[in-house]
Amino acid sequence: MGRYSEYFKEIWKLQGNRKIIGLTLFGVIFDNSTPFTPGNQLNVADGVPDAIGILTQKGYDFLVIQGQPASRTKNLEIQDFENILSSFREFVVSTGGRVVNNYYAPGIDKSDPYVKPNPGMFERATAENSVKWNETIYIGADINDVKAANKIKATPILITSLSKQTKNKAFELTNQIKIQEFDTLLDFAKQL
Repeated sequence: MGRYSEYFKEIWKLQGNRKIIGLTLFGVIFDNSTPFTPGNQLNVADGVPDAIGILTQKGYDFLVIQGQPASRTKNLEIQDFENILSSFREFVVSTGGRVVNNYYAPGIDKSDPYVKPNPGMFERATAENSVKWNETIYIGADINDVKAANKIKATPILITSLSKQTKNKAFELTNQIKIQEFDTLLDFAKQL
C-alpha cells in the first residue's frame, strides 16, 4: 500500500456517505422558458448557484439524467450534450459540489429505452454508480421526468411555472402520483 492509501480510503468513505440528487438540466439548472438553440449561450435559472451551494452543504452530490430540452429549435447533437455537461460539472465544482456522473439520451423516439419516461438511463446509473433510487430525489421540469422518477421509485420533484401547475395537478389526479412542485431549485433547496 502506498503512503496515501489511508488518506484516499477516508476520502472515499466520506464520499460514499453523501446522498445523491438526480436532476435534469433544462428547466431546473438552465432556463428553458424560450426555445434553446445549440450554440447559443445557456442562461442559468434564478437562484441556481445558491441552491447548488445549499444542497452541497446539506451533503448532496449530483447525478444528471438529461434528454433533449423540452423547448428547443432543433435537437442537440452528442457534442452539444458533452459541452453542456462539462460546463455544468465545472460550475458545480466551482461552488464546492460534486457531480457523480452524467447521462444523456440524444434521441427523441419514445420507444428508445433511454428516452424519458423510459428508465434506461436511470438503470444504467444504478448499475454504474450503485444509486438506490428509492432513497433518492429526482428533480425534473416536465411530466416525463415525473413519470420516469415514479417508474424507478425515486421521489419526484418538479420545478415548474404557474402556467404548468393546472396541467400537473390533472396529471397528479389521473395517475395518483403526489408531485412536489417548486418555482425554483432554490425554493426546493431551502425547504429540504
